[in-house]
Amino acid sequence: MSVFVEDFVSVSNPELKTKKFTIKSSVEGLEASVIGYAAAITNLTVPDKDGNVKDIIQGCRGLDEYMSNPMCHGSVVGRSANRTKGAAFVIDGETFHIPANEGENNLHSGNPGFHNSFWDGEILPEEKADALIAKSGIAGIAECDGDAVIFSYTNPDGATGFPGNLETKVLYAWLEDRTFLIMYIGKSDKATVFAPTNHSYWNLAGYDAGYVGEQLIMVNADEITIKDENNCPNGEVMKVDGTVFDCREYKFISELIDNDHPQLVMGKGIDQNFLIKSQKGTFSFAAAVTDPVSGRTIECLTDLPGIQIYAANNLNNSPDQKGDTPYPPYSAICLEAQMVPNAVNLPQFDSPNSDI
Repeated sequence: MSVFVEDFVSVSNPELKTKKFTIKSSVEGLEASVIGYAAAITNLTVPDKDGNVKDIIQGCRGLDEYMSNPMCHGSVVGRSANRTKGAAFVIDGETFHIPANEGENNLHSGNPGFHNSFWDGEILPEEKADALIAKSGIAGIAECDGDAVIFSYTNPDGATGFPGNLETKVLYAWLEDRTFLIMYIGKSDKATVFAPTNHSYWNLAGYDAGYVGEQLIMVNADEITIKDENNCPNGEVMKVDGTVFDCREYKFISELIDNDHPQLVMGKGIDQNFLIKSQKGTFSFAAAVTDPVSGRTIECLTDLPGIQIYAANNLNNSPDQKGDTPYPPYSAICLEAQMVPNAVNLPQFDSPNSDI
């Protein structure tokens, strides 16, 4: 319904700052804050079944901590989110090499990338935001509930090995159906990879409530992509029928953490891409999480073909977190709607450079 702007300032260097935008819905208690660094979501509040409002997204203490913390809290991640096999790919017969920053693979592109750069942000009037959404051609998105925020960033040609000057915009808006919209727009002057995601860590009991294993998850997928020994999709898929990955009905998140399936063991718990049963170009249901105690439920809808489910397996009780309670492993769940990881090297999946 309305947007408020304030400075988000570094404590160690007061001259270093960015903008923080707080976007309020017309629905009481629905509010989100986003900052110019990493175009990150820092706070998102939702009432429980009794009307008690809590922030349900983990985050960092301040700008310095967002800049130094490697967990990508709330960040837009890219150009290419997730893992790229061998830290290399081929476009139009040319091989491009990007940083091998997770063993032999690349994870989340490198620096400078979307999640470690400053974006320019501004308030976008409701009618312009609605026009931008309509221009996307994605079916099923409701109209905006007030003004929006749009961030812009150009990742330069050659940054961490990627070709092309990639102009990217990210739109944040509350919609009339109580959806908090994240929409990505990319334009490059060369064929490149464009496969971003948002890396928010959710805990529906409250951002500092601890273990999420007793919350429930549902994923609208009949198949997962299989990972090789280095945790990267190898092109194979597996039906979820009869496996721990069958989340087509609600199950406890703990079942995806405490299990000896090899695909779970290699990631210390769930860190898997699910192939969504969706219609291309349509805002489709991908996943949902619900907390039986508070009654809060969130649903993730997307027009992308995959969703990475990750139970914050690598959080490490860092002192960088907002609030007074450190974030241990499995204290949040990530719902990362995205292109299929490593799809740039797997022609059987939609290409992350096909629409640039």
